[in-house]
Amino acid sequence: MAINLIDDRGFGTYHLADNPAMYQPAVSNNFRLIVYGIDRMLRAGSKDEYITNGQEILDFSANSVSIPNFSQQKVTINRGNSRVHFAGVPEFSDGTLRIYDYINADGKSVLYAWQAQQYDINRDVVYRQATTGYKKNCHLLEYTSDNKLVRYWELRGCWIVNIQEDAFDSTNGNSARQVTATISFDKAIPHMPDEEMLPL
Repeated sequence: MAINLIDDRGFGTYHLADNPAMYQPAVSNNFRLIVYGIDRMLRAGSKDEYITNGQEILDFSANSVSIPNFSQQKVTINRGNSRVHFAGVPEFSDGTLRIYDYINADGKSVLYAWQAQQYDINRDVVYRQATTGYKKNCHLLEYTSDNKLVRYWELRGCWIVNIQEDAFDSTNGNSARQVTATISFDKAIPHMPDEEMLPL
């Protein structure tokens, strides 16, 4: 489509108003995060108590999830007095999952139980992936405001890098406590909604 560089309407919102179906703004609050393999995990620090229903708890406790992205370093070739650049190996940035700290649902304990599959603080042991399967696969789903799937991502090899909790504060009784987990993952594969989504 040719762009009319002298049409004054190109500087305002006329085109947006004339095409409302095309330019409906996306919203940030319609998403789901599904983490597979966390429905029965040993509670952190316990020998016989299990956390159950972890997938549902994290799904409904999630307040925010960062959108997967990657960066690429440059491969630089020097020749004479100039240089050219090529794309190098991609590296996915760590993501952030922030949840509400509900008392009975106890998403915080779900996160700590998942993290305990990597490191046992009592034994001072870092587990192998082959032993505990601490690397999980996830689906991150984006929806419209009327719950139509826009796109989704497969997140492969997710594990918890760290967990941070909001501080206790005797002067703040009007804010819900939240817990933030930094998540490392090996790869994020985007999909469109017409592609079949299978459990990972």
